[in-house]
Amino acid sequence: MTLFSEEQVMSEKQQTICDPFDYLADAFWASLPEESANDLADFKKRILNGIKSAVDSMVDHEINTTDSRLENARRMREEWRREAAEEETPPNPA
Repeated sequence: MTLFSEEQVMSEKQQTICDPFDYLADAFWASLPEESANDLADFKKRILNGIKSAVDSMVDHEINTTDSRLENARRMREEWRREAAEEETPPNPA
């Protein structure tokens, strides 16, 4: 008796559900002349790579901004600690 893991069963269900859509997508590409299909695929890949590049750039910017904010926060905390320590220290009576 063979038992399938839940992951295998879900994968097979997803495959079965997606089969008609995959077939339609494949049929669309097959209905195009080969050169047109290649040109369209290249265009689609360039667009997707452009989007990926833009998203990567935005993510990198956000990561750098977060690092900068953390560094600024560290400096501010240190400054606040210094100011608090100066306020607690009594003035020199000299």
